[in-house]
Amino acid sequence: MRFAEHLKSLEISGTRVFGDSITAGFNASRAELAWPALFASAVEGFPIRNHAIPGTVLQGSKLVDGKPRSNNGVGRFVQALLDRPHEDAILILYGYNDGRYTAAPETMSVAGFVRDYSRILKALIAAGHGQRIAIGSPPYIPDVGFSVGSAGFTGQTREGFERYVEAVRELARQFSVFYAPVYERMMEHGDGLLASPDITHPNDAGHRVIFETFRDAAR
Repeated sequence: MRFAEHLKSLEISGTRVFGDSITAGFNASRAELAWPALFASAVEGFPIRNHAIPGTVLQGSKLVDGKPRSNNGVGRFVQALLDRPHEDAILILYGYNDGRYTAAPETMSVAGFVRDYSRILKALIAAGHGQRIAIGSPPYIPDVGFSVGSAGFTGQTREGFERYVEAVRELARQFSVFYAPVYERMMEHGDGLLASPDITHPNDAGHRVIFETFRDAAR
Protein backbone atom coordinates (compact mmCIF):
# COMPACT_ATOMS: atom_id res chain seq x y z
CA MET A 1 0.00 0.00 0.00
CA ARG A 2 1.27 3.46 -0.92
CA PHE A 3 1.79 6.05 1.80
CA ALA A 4 -1.22 8.24 0.98
CA GLU A 5 -3.60 5.27 0.94
CA HIS A 6 -2.07 3.99 4.16
CA LEU A 7 -2.59 7.33 5.90
CA LYS A 8 -6.22 7.51 4.84
CA SER A 9 -6.80 4.15 6.49
CA LEU A 10 -5.32 5.51 9.73
CA GLU A 11 -7.41 8.71 9.88
CA ILE A 12 -4.51 11.02 10.71
CA SER A 13 -4.92 14.23 12.71
CA GLY A 14 -2.77 16.39 10.45
CA THR A 15 0.53 16.58 8.59
CA ARG A 16 3.92 17.54 10.00
CA VAL A 17 6.83 18.20 7.65
CA PHE A 18 10.45 18.56 8.67
CA GLY A 19 13.32 19.81 6.55
CA ASP A 20 14.95 22.85 4.98
CA SER A 21 13.97 25.60 2.53
CA ILE A 22 12.59 23.19 -0.07
CA THR A 23 10.13 21.86 2.49
CA ALA A 24 9.42 25.42 3.60
CA GLY A 25 8.09 25.87 0.05
CA PHE A 26 10.75 28.09 -1.45
CA ASN A 27 10.16 29.07 -5.09
CA ALA A 28 6.73 27.54 -5.44
CA SER A 29 4.77 30.26 -7.22
CA ARG A 30 1.95 30.04 -4.67
CA ALA A 31 1.84 28.58 -1.16
CA GLU A 32 -0.72 25.96 -2.17
CA LEU A 33 1.66 24.66 -4.86
CA ALA A 34 4.48 23.84 -2.44
CA TRP A 35 4.88 20.11 -2.01
CA PRO A 36 3.67 19.92 1.65
CA ALA A 37 0.42 21.71 0.77
CA LEU A 38 -0.15 19.45 -2.22
CA PHE A 39 0.40 16.40 -0.03
CA ALA A 40 -1.93 17.53 2.75
CA SER A 41 -4.62 18.29 0.21
CA ALA A 42 -4.31 14.83 -1.33
CA VAL A 43 -4.70 12.99 1.99
CA GLU A 44 -7.02 15.45 3.76
CA GLY A 45 -4.17 15.93 6.18
CA PHE A 46 -4.91 19.38 7.50
CA PRO A 47 -3.75 21.23 9.48
CA ILE A 48 -0.19 21.37 8.15
CA ARG A 49 2.48 21.94 10.77
CA ASN A 50 5.49 22.98 8.74
CA HIS A 51 8.64 22.73 10.80
CA ALA A 52 11.05 23.39 7.95
CA ILE A 53 13.72 26.06 8.41
CA PRO A 54 15.68 27.39 5.42
CA GLY A 55 19.39 26.66 5.41
CA THR A 56 19.33 23.89 7.99
CA VAL A 57 21.10 20.55 7.95
CA LEU A 58 19.96 17.45 9.77
CA GLN A 59 23.12 16.50 11.62
CA GLY A 60 24.55 18.25 14.64
CA SER A 61 28.13 17.76 13.49
CA LYS A 62 30.67 20.58 13.66
CA LEU A 63 31.13 22.85 10.66
CA VAL A 64 34.41 24.43 9.66
CA ASP A 65 34.00 27.02 12.44
CA GLY A 66 33.93 24.24 15.03
CA LYS A 67 30.24 24.66 15.82
CA PRO A 68 27.12 22.79 14.66
CA ARG A 69 24.89 24.60 12.18
CA SER A 70 22.14 26.47 13.99
CA ASN A 71 18.65 24.97 13.94
CA ASN A 72 19.94 21.58 12.85
CA GLY A 73 17.32 18.85 12.67
CA VAL A 74 18.62 16.56 15.38
CA GLY A 75 18.74 19.48 17.79
CA ARG A 76 15.12 20.51 17.28
CA PHE A 77 13.18 17.38 16.33
CA VAL A 78 11.83 16.74 19.84
CA GLN A 79 10.19 20.16 20.02
CA ALA A 80 8.98 20.00 16.40
CA LEU A 81 7.78 16.42 16.14
CA LEU A 82 7.28 15.19 19.71
CA ASP A 83 5.96 18.31 21.43
CA ARG A 84 2.72 16.61 22.44
CA PRO A 85 0.76 13.41 21.75
CA HIS A 86 -0.62 13.45 18.22
CA GLU A 87 -1.52 11.26 15.26
CA ASP A 88 -0.07 13.45 12.53
CA ALA A 89 1.65 12.06 9.49
CA ILE A 90 5.38 12.88 9.67
CA LEU A 91 7.23 13.59 6.42
CA ILE A 92 10.97 14.24 6.58
CA LEU A 93 12.97 15.64 3.67
CA TYR A 94 16.52 16.25 4.79
CA GLY A 95 19.99 15.68 3.39
CA TYR A 96 20.11 18.27 0.63
CA ASN A 97 22.22 20.77 2.56
CA ASP A 98 24.11 18.03 4.44
CA GLY A 99 25.08 16.60 1.06
CA ARG A 100 26.14 19.96 -0.36
CA TYR A 101 28.39 20.93 2.56
CA THR A 102 32.06 20.23 1.87
CA ALA A 103 34.07 22.55 4.11
CA ALA A 104 34.51 20.15 7.07
CA PRO A 105 34.69 16.62 5.66
CA GLU A 106 36.14 15.11 8.85
CA THR A 107 33.09 16.11 10.89
CA MET A 108 30.21 16.85 8.49
CA SER A 109 29.85 13.46 6.88
CA VAL A 110 27.49 10.72 5.81
CA ALA A 111 28.37 8.88 9.02
CA GLY A 112 27.23 11.83 11.14
CA PHE A 113 24.09 12.16 9.04
CA VAL A 114 23.20 8.49 9.55
CA ARG A 115 23.98 8.67 13.26
CA ASP A 116 21.68 11.62 13.89
CA TYR A 117 18.93 10.52 11.49
CA SER A 118 18.89 7.15 13.27
CA ARG A 119 18.48 8.93 16.59
CA ILE A 120 15.46 10.82 15.23
CA LEU A 121 13.80 7.74 13.77
CA LYS A 122 14.38 5.67 16.89
CA ALA A 123 12.73 8.34 19.04
CA LEU A 124 9.76 8.74 16.69
CA ILE A 125 9.17 5.01 16.52
CA ALA A 126 9.50 4.63 20.29
CA ALA A 127 6.83 7.31 20.66
CA GLY A 128 4.46 5.28 18.49
CA HIS A 129 4.75 7.14 15.19
CA GLY A 130 6.33 4.38 13.12
CA GLN A 131 3.24 3.75 11.00
CA ARG A 132 2.93 7.41 10.00
CA ILE A 133 6.49 8.24 8.91
CA ALA A 134 7.83 8.73 5.40
CA ILE A 135 11.36 9.89 4.67
CA GLY A 136 12.52 11.21 1.33
CA SER A 137 15.90 11.08 -0.32
CA PRO A 138 17.49 14.51 -0.86
CA PRO A 139 16.01 16.36 -3.85
CA TYR A 140 17.95 16.17 -7.09
CA ILE A 141 20.52 18.91 -7.57
CA PRO A 142 21.47 19.89 -11.15
CA ASP A 143 25.12 19.60 -12.09
CA VAL A 144 25.55 23.38 -12.09
CA GLY A 145 24.09 23.46 -8.58
CA PHE A 146 27.28 22.06 -7.13
CA SER A 147 28.95 25.41 -7.82
CA VAL A 148 26.08 27.52 -6.43
CA GLY A 149 25.79 28.25 -2.74
CA SER A 150 27.05 30.12 0.28
CA ALA A 151 30.44 29.49 1.90
CA GLY A 152 31.03 25.80 2.45
CA PHE A 153 28.09 24.67 0.35
CA THR A 154 29.87 24.30 -2.98
CA GLY A 155 32.31 21.86 -4.52
CA GLN A 156 30.45 18.59 -3.92
CA THR A 157 30.57 15.82 -6.50
CA ARG A 158 27.65 13.82 -7.83
CA GLU A 159 29.11 10.71 -6.20
CA GLY A 160 29.49 12.45 -2.87
CA PHE A 161 25.95 13.80 -2.94
CA GLU A 162 24.49 10.43 -3.88
CA ARG A 163 25.98 8.89 -0.74
CA TYR A 164 23.31 10.79 1.16
CA VAL A 165 20.64 9.44 -1.17
CA GLU A 166 21.83 5.91 -0.49
CA ALA A 167 21.93 6.62 3.25
CA VAL A 168 18.27 7.68 3.38
CA ARG A 169 17.22 4.67 1.31
CA GLU A 170 19.03 2.35 3.72
CA LEU A 171 17.60 4.11 6.79
CA ALA A 172 14.08 3.59 5.46
CA ARG A 173 14.82 -0.11 5.00
CA GLN A 174 16.47 -0.46 8.39
CA PHE A 175 13.65 1.25 10.31
CA SER A 176 10.79 -0.08 8.13
CA VAL A 177 9.35 3.37 7.38
CA PHE A 178 7.94 4.56 4.07
CA TYR A 179 10.56 5.64 1.55
CA ALA A 180 10.00 8.43 -0.98
CA PRO A 181 12.67 8.24 -3.73
CA VAL A 182 12.63 12.00 -4.34
CA TYR A 183 16.12 12.21 -5.84
CA GLU A 184 15.49 9.27 -8.12
CA ARG A 185 12.13 10.54 -9.42
CA MET A 186 13.41 14.09 -9.97
CA MET A 187 16.46 12.79 -11.81
CA GLU A 188 14.20 10.99 -14.29
CA HIS A 189 12.98 14.38 -15.54
CA GLY A 190 16.43 15.46 -16.70
CA ASP A 191 19.12 17.71 -15.32
CA GLY A 192 17.75 21.09 -14.29
CA LEU A 193 14.25 20.77 -15.72
CA LEU A 194 12.63 20.86 -12.28
CA ALA A 195 14.81 23.66 -10.94
CA SER A 196 13.78 27.29 -10.51
CA PRO A 197 16.05 30.05 -11.85
CA ASP A 198 18.11 30.09 -8.65
CA ILE A 199 19.06 26.45 -9.38
CA THR A 200 18.98 25.56 -5.67
CA HIS A 201 15.21 25.21 -5.26
CA PRO A 202 12.55 23.42 -7.32
CA ASN A 203 10.02 25.13 -9.54
CA ASP A 204 6.31 24.32 -9.38
CA ALA A 205 6.84 21.16 -11.42
CA GLY A 206 9.59 20.12 -9.04
CA HIS A 207 7.39 20.63 -6.01
CA ARG A 208 4.71 18.51 -7.68
CA VAL A 209 7.15 15.67 -8.29
CA ILE A 210 8.24 15.76 -4.64
CA PHE A 211 4.60 15.63 -3.54
CA GLU A 212 3.81 12.75 -5.89
CA THR A 213 6.84 10.83 -4.64
CA PHE A 214 5.75 11.14 -1.01
CA ARG A 215 2.19 10.29 -1.95
CA ASP A 216 3.38 7.10 -3.60
CA ALA A 217 6.08 6.22 -1.04
CA ALA A 218 6.35 2.55 -0.22
CA ARG A 219 8.07 0.29 2.26
